Amino acid sequence: MTIRAEHVTRLLGPEGGNPVLIVHEGRAEVVEAERLSDPRYAGALRVTDRADLGAEVGGEPLTEERAQDLARRLDAAVSNLGG
Repeated sequence: MTIRAEHVTRLLGPEGGNPVLIVHEGRAEVVEAERLSDPRYAGALRVTDRADLGAEVGGEPLTEERAQDLARRLDAAVSNLGG
């Protein structure tokens, strides 16, 4: 599994900024959106960002079980794309 619960937790965490979840060179990472213009992220697949995933979660607290479920769904979506 490329995308794990810790990626979801970090993406939706209390830190500020504009984090996005990407898959780059076969690994999932949470990075600031502004960093995607860096050449080292060329070819990265942008999976989702805090706003989009937060809207799906709504006002519900993010439990470990919910984070794992979201990670599985995101990972399946990436796998279906061939990422």
